Amino acid sequence: MKFTLLILSSLIFITGCSLNNGLSDKEKNLAFQNYLTINNIENVNKVTTFTFRGWSSLTNDYLILSSSRKRQYLIELAGFCSEISWANTLIINRSTGASLYARFDSVSTPNEPRIKCMIKSIYPITEQQKDEIKKLAKPEKENSAAIGEPEKNQPDS
Repeated sequence: MKFTLLILSSLIFITGCSLNNGLSDKEKNLAFQNYLTINNIENVNKVTTFTFRGWSSLTNDYLILSSSRKRQYLIELAGFCSEISWANTLIINRSTGASLYARFDSVSTPNEPRIKCMIKSIYPITEQQKDEIKKLAKPEKENSAAIGEPEKNQPDS
């Protein structure tokens, strides 16, 4: 009986592991950092005339904000922001009107508006870099299904 339970639980464990082909958030975050380093993408302290057009969640620590089709930003968040990956809507909490500042501004979700995730770093990226970064966040099997995945668009907050 114990042997049967041991075999059964081992099979369930192995099956569960084989179904999870994805990278952990820690591995994804490391891949993003490596991508930034290899491509010499420098962070900026602020973005002037930032008009929020949409966003894409990557992990609890990284997301992409869009100001326009030609103005994309990889955002690194400080601390653990568990709501970000599951949210459908994002709130940008700015210290000043039309600019976005690293270390002063934050993001939050409508479900937890009091939990503010500080913006640690802002990296301006191109549309091509945005696509490459999004591919880093998804395993190969998911990439084929995610092509053309829409960005979450919403009005400026």
